[in-house]
Order: sequence, then structure tokens, then C-alpha cells
Amino acid sequence: MKKLFILCLLFALAMPSAGFSQNPLTKEEKVQAMYDLNKKLIKSQNFSFIATWVFGEDNRSEVAENENKITINGGNIYGPLSTLEVNKPLMLKGGLENYKTTFNDENHVITINFKIGAHVAEIEVKPTGKAFLKLENINSGQKLSYKGGLK
Repeated sequence: MKKLFILCLLFALAMPSAGFSQNPLTKEEKVQAMYDLNKKLIKSQNFSFIATWVFGEDNRSEVAENENKITINGGNIYGPLSTLEVNKPLMLKGGLENYKTTFNDENHVITINFKIGAHVAEIEVKPTGKAFLKLENINSGQKLSYKGGLK
């Protein structure tokens, strides 16, 4: 019994040092991995933008992720986004026009531009993986921005 206890104690003491023997990824390697993952996802043209915040010119509001998800599938988009007005979500649905992606490999930033109905949109994916959606209604001039991520 004493030998088993000593063996367990040695194993427990050796475990933390074994965990630290791996080389952790550098910050640049993590950024590159995130960029490569998002680039692949966007090139597939089958991804979702999930909003966590909505911003207007004067105020902002945290939003429920499950109610603020737009999905881009090929040349189509579908999904609701909250606005800053209570019980007035914005539904984006239909075919995308002028869909264009820009990959800035040096700065690890991805930009997606498109038009859907009366809205001009831009999604910018930062090196951290966070994504920002800017929407402008061409008819009313109303502008909303969203913070979230891609999936």
C-alpha cells in the first residue's frame, strides 16, 4: 500500500511538468491560424454571422445570439437582426448582389461587401476572429453596426 501511495505521489508531481513541456503557440501563430480558419470559411460561402451587440449612432444594446444570426449560403442570405427599437427586428432574406471579398493577408483582416434589398452591408473580420457588420439602409439612410463572430 505504501509503494502504491509513493507511486501515485510521484506520478502527481510529474504530471504538471509534463503538461508544460509542449511548446505553446505564439501570438502570431494563433492569429494566423484564426485568419486561415476564417478565410476558408468565407471562401466556402457557407457561414453565419452571429451578433452579440448592436450599435446605433447614439446608443448600443447587447443582443441574444440565438435571435441575431444571419446565414450566407452561396448567393443567398437569411436571418433576423435586432435593431435598437423594441420588437422591430430586421429580416435579411434573399439573393446577394455585388458580393465581394477582400483578404488582407498582411494584416489578417477579411472584408466582405454585398447588397441585400435596400441595404448595403460590410462584414469585417479582425485578426482576433471578432467580426463587425455595418448595415446602411439606402432609402432611409439609417445605419446600424453589429459586433459578433463567424461560425
